[in-house]
Amino acid sequence: MKLKMLFLTPMIVFIGACSNVDSLTNETQSEEESISFVQNGDEWTGFYKEDGYEAFRKMAFKSEAEIGTDYLVKFIISDFDKEKPEVHFMNTSKHQLHYEFARDILKDSRSRSEYEKETYLSEKKNTAAGTLVYYPSIDSLIGLTFFATDKITPEQVTKVYNLIVDRMLFLDKKTDKNRLFYMPAGSDAEKAAADYKSSFESQGVLVYTHAELFGNIPFQIMNKGTAYGTIRKLTAKELDTAIVSMHDILVLETLPAEIPLVAASISKDAQTSLSHVNLAAKARKTPNIAFNGHNFPDSLIALNGKLVKLVATTDTYTIEETTIEEAKKFWEQNARKEMKLTYDLSDSGLVEFKDLNFNSAKSVGVKVANLAELHKVIPDNSPDGFGVPFYHYSNFLNYSTITKDLCEESFDDCKMENRSVTICKQVQSICTETTKEDGTSLRNYISTIIKRDDFTVDARLREATLDNIIYMFKHSPVEKGFGEALDSKVYKMFGEASVRLRSSTNSEDLADFNGAGLYESYKATRKAGDLPSDEIPKVWASVWTYKAFEERSLWNIDHMSVQMAVAVHKGFPDELANGVIITQNIADPSVAGIYVNAQVGELSITNPEGGERPEKFSIIPSTDGVQSVITQYSTLSPNSSILSEAETLELYRLVMKAQYYFSELYKKNPDSFALDLEFKLMKDGSGRKLFLKQIRPYIM
Repeated sequence: MKLKMLFLTPMIVFIGACSNVDSLTNETQSEEESISFVQNGDEWTGFYKEDGYEAFRKMAFKSEAEIGTDYLVKFIISDFDKEKPEVHFMNTSKHQLHYEFARDILKDSRSRSEYEKETYLSEKKNTAAGTLVYYPSIDSLIGLTFFATDKITPEQVTKVYNLIVDRMLFLDKKTDKNRLFYMPAGSDAEKAAADYKSSFESQGVLVYTHAELFGNIPFQIMNKGTAYGTIRKLTAKELDTAIVSMHDILVLETLPAEIPLVAASISKDAQTSLSHVNLAAKARKTPNIAFNGHNFPDSLIALNGKLVKLVATTDTYTIEETTIEEAKKFWEQNARKEMKLTYDLSDSGLVEFKDLNFNSAKSVGVKVANLAELHKVIPDNSPDGFGVPFYHYSNFLNYSTITKDLCEESFDDCKMENRSVTICKQVQSICTETTKEDGTSLRNYISTIIKRDDFTVDARLREATLDNIIYMFKHSPVEKGFGEALDSKVYKMFGEASVRLRSSTNSEDLADFNGAGLYESYKATRKAGDLPSDEIPKVWASVWTYKAFEERSLWNIDHMSVQMAVAVHKGFPDELANGVIITQNIADPSVAGIYVNAQVGELSITNPEGGERPEKFSIIPSTDGVQSVITQYSTLSPNSSILSEAETLELYRLVMKAQYYFSELYKKNPDSFALDLEFKLMKDGSGRKLFLKQIRPYIM
C-alpha cells in the first residue's frame, strides 16, 4: 500500500490591535490539516498533485473513440448520503464493472439487482457511481459522466463533482485547462443540465455537451499508423483521373466519393468514422487524418511531391522527409503473405433466402448469407430475395470468349475515357498478343495478363488493362439458359418491380478485411437491355476495378481465387432517409449504446458528393426506452433530427434484435461484438417504415 502525507500551511486571521504586529501579518491561512490517500493495486482514494495524468492513464481502461484514444477510470462513492462520503477510484484496467468492484473489493453485500436499483435507478442514493474520461485530443480536460439511465440529479452531480475535484489535486477549478468538466450522457441529462445552468456556473461546475466538446477540434486522427510515401496534394476533380498507388500519401481539399489504395490520407473536410475513406483506412491499417475544415499547415503543404515518413498517433502526427532506401525497407518489412481464398462452386441454382443460412457464405458470400439470416430474424423490416451463387461467375469466366475483334473494339472505349493514345495502343497490343486465333476464355485472358511484368510495374498501364478486362465482361453475354432462368426468377418473385443486384464476394466481410465499397451493385428492370441477365455481368466485372485490384494486392490476395455471388432483392424506390449503424457506441465508449449516421433521402453518407454532412448521434438505452445524444445535425436538416423519437426507438429495437442474433452466429459476446449495418427509411403507404438492408462485422 502506498501512503503519502500532504501538509497545508496553517492560516490565521488577526483583527484589531494585533493587525500592526510585524510577526503576525494579515496573511490569510487555514487550520492545519493533513490529507492522506490510499493507493493500491485495486483502488486509489485520491491523486496527489505530482501523480498527474500519467497516473490516471495507468489506472484507466484504454478505449478507441471517434476522436482518438480515450482513458476511462470508474469510481464509486460510498456513504454518499452521509456526512463523510468515501471516494474510490477503481483501477479500471483491472476492474471494469462497478458492481463487481463493490462486491469484491468494498465487500458490498447487496445483490446485483439491489445494487443497480439503488445506485442508478433511484434519486435517493447511498452510493454514487460514474466514469471519468480523459480525451488527450482535447487537451488537459477530464470528463465526469454517468450512465444515461442514472437518475442522478444536478444537485447530486455538483456534490460528486466537488468530491472528485477535492481528491484529484493535479486538477484546477479556475483555469481553462487542467479541469474537470461534467458531460451529460443523453438528452434527458442534457436538458436537466441546461435547466440548472446558472446553478452549475455559480458553483464552479464546468459543463460541456457532446456537441460542444467534439465540435471544434482542429484535426482528428481518424486512424493511427505509420506510412511511407510521396505527398500528393490533389483536388477531388484531379483525383478522379489521377492514377495513384499504395506508395502515395494523399492530401485532399475535399473528401472524395471513393478513396483509392494509398499509403495514407489527409483531408481538409471533416470525416465521420463511418465514411468510406475511414473504413478503408481501418481495413488497410493506414493513417487517416481529418482537419475538420481548417487549413492545412504550411509545413505539410511544403512537402508536396516529397517522399516522407508519416506517423499518426492517438492525438497528433509527425511528418518528415525520408530516403527511398528507408521507404523500401519499410514496404518490404510490411508485405503480407499470399492469401488464397476458399469457396464452394457446387451450388448451381438460384437460391432463395429462405433456403440459405449463415454457413451458405461459402457458396454465396457473407453479404447474401447474412441478408438471408437477417430476413429470418426481422422479416418485416428487411428485404427478401435470392442469391446467385459463385458458380455462375466462375462458369462465365470459362465460357466467355475474348476475340481479336473485341480487342480492336475496346481501343475506342479506352480513348473515350481520356487515356492517352500510347497507353490505349499498349493495352490493345497486350490484348491481341494474349488472344488466340479462335479466341481465348475470359479466365485464361485475365490470368495471363495479370502475371505480366509491365502490368505489375506500371500503374497507368495496370489501370487501363483492368478497364479493358471490365470491357470484356460487359460485352460478353451470359449463357442463354442461365439468362432466361434469372429473368424468370426475378419476375416470379417481384413482378414488374425494379430489383437491385448486389455484389457478394468471398473477398469482403472477412475477419480483418471488410472490403467496404470495393464492389458494385446495379438496378435491373423488365425492360429489354436493362434485364437482370443484361446487368449481372456488370456486377461480376466489378471484381476487376482498379481500386478492388489494388486493395487486394495490398493484402496479397490471390486475385484468381476471388469469386462473386449476387444478392437479388426488390429495390427501394421511395427512400426518405438512409443511414449506417455500428452496434457499439464508438463516439463515446464510456456510455453504452449504438452509433448512427443518418442522412436525408438517398444522399450517400459514406460518399457525399457535395460535402453534405450527415446527422451523427448515439442511441442510449434508458429505463423508459432510449435517449439520443446528437453530436452533429445533418446539413440538410440543421435544426431537427431526421428520425422521430418513435423511429429512433424502433431502429434501436431492430438493431439490438439483430445484434444478439448475429452475436450467437459469430460466437461472440454481444456486449463487445460490433456489427456494421445499413438502413433505409421508406415511404410506406401514408406512413414511414424502417428497413435494415445490410449487415456485416465491423472491424474495430
